[in-house]
Amino acid sequence: MLAAVAALSVFVPSSAHADSTTDTTVAPSTTSPSVTATSPSTTIAPVVQNAYVPPVRRLPRVRIGSAIVVLDEQRVYVYSATRRLITTIPVSTGLDDSTPTGSFKVFSKSEQAYFTPNPGERMKWMVRFTKGRQGDNIGFHGIPYRVTTAGTVQIPTPVGLKPVSHGCIRTRDVEAQWLFENMAIGTPVRVVQSRRG
Repeated sequence: MLAAVAALSVFVPSSAHADSTTDTTVAPSTTSPSVTATSPSTTIAPVVQNAYVPPVRRLPRVRIGSAIVVLDEQRVYVYSATRRLITTIPVSTGLDDSTPTGSFKVFSKSEQAYFTPNPGERMKWMVRFTKGRQGDNIGFHGIPYRVTTAGTVQIPTPVGLKPVSHGCIRTRDVEAQWLFENMAIGTPVRVVQSRRG
């Protein structure tokens, strides 16, 4: 059994509503290996809000079955196709309730994306699953960065602690890449305010 499956974490990037600069939509994979999960049910494990943010760890190659984003906890719970918990990832969601709640499905992916109103603000590993208030794409992605004449500057993002984005789900870059590589087009994503009700 792979006990390390639940321990996998990734670099958390910040984001906003984003559109792809390079539309490299990835088709669902039918050859992804199966996952040995560490949790016997789909019950979300309790998390103390604004507490411990785990260190970044390498996550195994798996086939993600679904994801649940819990806004009050600033966490995403990632499940296998058999509904076993694979890992929990700290995130930073949208300010002022700008991350839409509901049930969605991943509809496109891009290795590189940018914030529509400001193309100088970019993010890697975009996994889109819905539209925001202004019709911009909403999804998971790495910590955003700005391209300046002096190079790139990461936008501060308190993943696992509080919302700071324009609606997207920011994660550390390593975790964003893991989601990108293991979450197929059509994967269900549910966004809820809290686990209570």
